[in-house]
Amino acid sequence: MADKYKVAVATSDGKTVDSHFGHVSNFLIFEVDEESGKFEDVEERDVSAACSGGSCGGAQKESDSPCGGHNGAGEASSPMDEIAKALSDVDYVLVARIGPHAIRALAKYDVTAYDIVLPIDEAISKINEFRKKIKERKQNYKTN
Repeated sequence: MADKYKVAVATSDGKTVDSHFGHVSNFLIFEVDEESGKFEDVEERDVSAACSGGSCGGAQKESDSPCGGHNGAGEASSPMDEIAKALSDVDYVLVARIGPHAIRALAKYDVTAYDIVLPIDEAISKINEFRKKIKERKQNYKTN
């Protein structure tokens, strides 16, 4: 049985990875068959855009920014955290741009983010090639 994994893509046109993580209101979710490299669009997942007015807080303190704060119980809660939670079942997120807070939020769920501007099919193909190389290296390491 072939391994399958999910990729969330920030896109404005459904063809190209071209949107900023914090600015999108939905992600296209693709399921990829690792063995064949074939993928299909399985879902469009709505999220609340984390950044508004072209700013994600810049040099402000995290708690003052629209992308950071606390939920009153002392736990970090921000729009970035909420998006990361909504994407917690995917393995990779492909975006045109992403900041460090969003990368950390995704990492809490073992989701890897890549900022890359390419047609979606090329970007997913690169992820699949990378996964195959890592798998091959792990197998070679175990046999040596």
